[in-house]
Amino acid sequence: MKLSYKLLLTTLFIVALMCSSNIFFIQIDFTNDKRYSLSKSSLNEINKIDEPLIIDIFLAGKLPKTYLPFRNELDVILNRLKYYNNKILIQYSDPLEYGDSDSIIEEMNKFGLTPEIVVQNKNGNREENLIFPWAIFNYKGKSEKIGLLKKQLGNTQNENIIHSIQLLENNIMDGIYKVNIRKKKNIAVLNSHGTSKRNKIADLLKNLDPYYNLSAFDLKKSNASPLDRLNDLMMFDLLVISNASKKFSTSDKYILDQYSLQGGKIMWMINGVAINRDSLFNKSGKSYALPQELNLEDYFFHKGVKIEKTLIQDLYCAPIVLASGYENNTQYIPYPWVYYPIIKPKDSIIGKDTGPILCQFASPIKTIENKLSKFLLLKSSDFIKISTFPAVINLEQATNKIKPSTFLQKSKAISYLIQGEEYSLFQNRIKPFKFNGNIEKGIFEMVIIGDGNIAENQIDRGIPLTLGYDKWTNNFYSNKSWIINVIHFLTGNKDYLSTKAKKWNFAFFDIKKVKTIGLYWKLLIIFLPFLIGISTLLISNSFRNKHLKI
Repeated sequence: MKLSYKLLLTTLFIVALMCSSNIFFIQIDFTNDKRYSLSKSSLNEINKIDEPLIIDIFLAGKLPKTYLPFRNELDVILNRLKYYNNKILIQYSDPLEYGDSDSIIEEMNKFGLTPEIVVQNKNGNREENLIFPWAIFNYKGKSEKIGLLKKQLGNTQNENIIHSIQLLENNIMDGIYKVNIRKKKNIAVLNSHGTSKRNKIADLLKNLDPYYNLSAFDLKKSNASPLDRLNDLMMFDLLVISNASKKFSTSDKYILDQYSLQGGKIMWMINGVAINRDSLFNKSGKSYALPQELNLEDYFFHKGVKIEKTLIQDLYCAPIVLASGYENNTQYIPYPWVYYPIIKPKDSIIGKDTGPILCQFASPIKTIENKLSKFLLLKSSDFIKISTFPAVINLEQATNKIKPSTFLQKSKAISYLIQGEEYSLFQNRIKPFKFNGNIEKGIFEMVIIGDGNIAENQIDRGIPLTLGYDKWTNNFYSNKSWIINVIHFLTGNKDYLSTKAKKWNFAFFDIKKVKTIGLYWKLLIIFLPFLIGISTLLISNSFRNKHLKI
């Protein structure tokens, strides 16, 4: 009888523990950077999922050892998602298991799921492995693909893996956000005033499409009055202006003035110097550089900035690839091209976790004292010199030996975020057209970048390439992610940016916290079994004594 009671009590205790473990979930994140905790914005987005969300992960199968930490971290995040919302379903699949590798690769490429070639040395032999670091999110009939591996210029394979691990939560939440957007905001892309042709900004538009409603906007539309154009523009949350090359009229500036004072945001990507880049690569290898005349000096002066009609030459620059030799003996050689500065974005909510950006023929921006706040976003290195114009830019300059001793000027600003309350540019002035809704004062916000080419992708055989990818050097720059960050900021998508800005370090434990509560857990672990044992004996004895009395 004694044994039966003890066995029964022990069994009941174990069952109680098992049941409580299924009901109660306790997790203490000891990591200093909270790497195993989801951000508040992520949790808010997860809670919106009200139907099955299927996430197909293709980073599966037998992976190279270098990618095992990546896969482990991915599993941790996905398991956290499933815990917070059981409607999130995870499916793993290795595409190479389903047939001939060449045909599978070709099929995956059609969907933009390009493989990553991983080169390893095994027993002194070179070994190549193919992996697919991609995920597809399926929700309510909508699908979005997300690249899990994020490359940065100059990073080794291991560094790219660590960087990608740091951004895993952002990438996963990006996929969830894209398939679960309830109401998109509206963005107008200016297609008048000689702005970037559509195929030159095709990749940016493609990547913005899941987040926003995009529309081309003609500020000079001939069959519409200025008032009609203003009313049309008021329908948009943001106006994007990429590489304008034709003058803005007084009416145009008044439309922009009233639009911004009444809540509209503007993103300017604009050159201070006009250069025909196509003519630079003709037989002569020359291009005439002249000051860009857009009739916007008073507009920008009113905002407290001035785009200098000069160019930055930077020692920290990207190469330009030039052909050398003839016919079969032709060689393509990279040369440092000081007109292509490589810029590291400022560490802000916009630029955090963003790699180097490639600028081309960038002009410095000077600030002018006024009441508007100006936040620096991009600046050159501390080793520059300034080119004045008019002048001729010749590709032969690239082959000349660079003299660092001539790059003596300090860094120059290339981009600012401008915010604050301001008066109209046309206050106490004759208005170019009548507008009953005219206001003289309002809250203003815009971003200005002294490089009109920063959002333009390269084109190969008529096909737009990824923004930030240089086909001549095979280098990847972070133009796309940074510009999209700017647009998210201006449109008020702060939740997304807060996730992206989460800083992860690879210190696994918060040592201070461990030391603080370590003694408590040690004592608990030591004495808890004794307490359980004593409690069991007391209960057992109580039952036995009661039985004996009977």
